[in-house]
Order: sequence, then structure tokens, then C-alpha cells
Amino acid sequence: MRPAPLLLALLLGTTNSIASTWQIAAGPTRSDGSAVEIARSTARWETALGYVSEQEVNVHTLQDTCTAGTTGPECTTLVSTAGRPVASYGYLSVQRKFLFREGANLRPILGIGAVANSDTNAYVSSAVTFSLSAGLRVSERWTLEWRHFSNAGLEQPNLGQDILLFRATFGSRTR
Repeated sequence: MRPAPLLLALLLGTTNSIASTWQIAAGPTRSDGSAVEIARSTARWETALGYVSEQEVNVHTLQDTCTAGTTGPECTTLVSTAGRPVASYGYLSVQRKFLFREGANLRPILGIGAVANSDTNAYVSSAVTFSLSAGLRVSERWTLEWRHFSNAGLEQPNLGQDILLFRATFGSRTR
């Protein structure tokens, strides 16, 4: 059983007794794709549902060719690069967020968590990956955040997915 139903329940199941906000985010990936995300956050936890568009991964190939020369082997290396399309996929994530500098205008944010992916590809080669994030809240409404999904080398390939998100927050944490 995939963990997606459990994470979806967490996204929708945050009760009104817990002060929370809704967020919407969008931004580019490192390889000409884009991502959109809707999240529900409390003071310490964030549950998000996201989508990453089709991308392209560059595959570099090295080929050594050696021939017998008069003074010994003579070798050349051929280098080629080819782009391979990577299909779009969805994800559900849960992250523990750490906010610093309470009350300051600019607030650093760090996060760590788990992600359930709807599909695997060269960037996310496991159905479940880890998530790291680092961001800067520039106001109560706006945040700039870098997210990285990785399987930590548990399966290959392990390229990881990098996303730069521009996040807007709606609602108030105080109830």
C-alpha cells in the first residue's frame, strides 16, 4: 500500500482546534520543469500536496577508445550528452518545520520530512523519499523556499529533485 492516502488524510485532517494556515506555492525545478503545491501548516508541521511538470535529465556518456601505437597504447575519450524526458508526477509530503528569529522581519526556516511520490523517475527513484528545505520568510504572507527530495542513496539513480518555491500564506495562525 502506498503512503499517499495517509498523507492526504494528514493534509485534510488538521482540525480547526489547531491554529493553521493554508499556503500555495509555485516555482521552477533545476531542469526546466515547474512545480505547484498547496499546503496546510501549523506552527511546527507542514503537509503538502504537489505536482512537478515534465522535465529533462541530461545523461553524460564517456567512451574510451584505445589503439596500439608505435610507443604504446593511444587512447581518446569521446564525450556525449543526451537529454531524456522525465514524466510529470505528484507528491504528498509531511515536514517538521523550524522557524528562527521570532518577531524579526526576515525569518529563516528549515524543514525535514518524508515524501510519497506518485511515480518514480531519474530524480525520485523511490516511492518514498526524504525531504529537506531551507527558506526565508520575508513577511507573514511571503516565503522563498528551496526544497530537495532524495532517497539518500537507498536506490539508484539518486539524482534528487530540487525545487525553488515562491510561497503565499493565507489565514492566520492565531485563532
